[in-house]
Amino acid sequence: MAQRVARQRTRCAFVSGTWLATMLALCLPVASPARAALSDADKKTIVEMALQWGIDGGIADFKLVKDRATFVVANFNLPKNVKLELPGHTINVFSLLRIQAEANYGGDFLYFRFNRLDGDAEHAKVAIALVWAVSEHSTTQYLSGGGADLDFEKRDGKWVLQPVMNRWMS
Repeated sequence: MAQRVARQRTRCAFVSGTWLATMLALCLPVASPARAALSDADKKTIVEMALQWGIDGGIADFKLVKDRATFVVANFNLPKNVKLELPGHTINVFSLLRIQAEANYGGDFLYFRFNRLDGDAEHAKVAIALVWAVSEHSTTQYLSGGGADLDFEKRDGKWVLQPVMNRWMS
């Protein structure tokens, strides 16, 4: 009798396990083949291309930046210790705390900020924004700044910015 109960429990467990596996297989999305993650070097390139796009007129309010040859980028969502370079420009990559401290000390200013970089070795997307760092003592309210969602595709080993479809202004 004990053996028959043990066999029934085993059979029920097998049936339950099979049923559960079948249901999970039907309900869970099929995983796509693994793609190479976006490397830090690719992220750096994409961020630099996005900045170039922004300062070349992609974000109209860049003209409001006091010193257009030297500007600030938040390190938020960027690879650790990244050094950004654009010809003819000095780019200061600061933490959000440092940006706030700079605003508190020297006054309000515009800086670039990026959302998380998503993608793989062939496609990438990122949101870029030009936003105000406002001093804790400032009474000014700003209606300027802006940004865009940017899509990139790698062609012949080089990243190419796709047509920009989604822009916003503050």
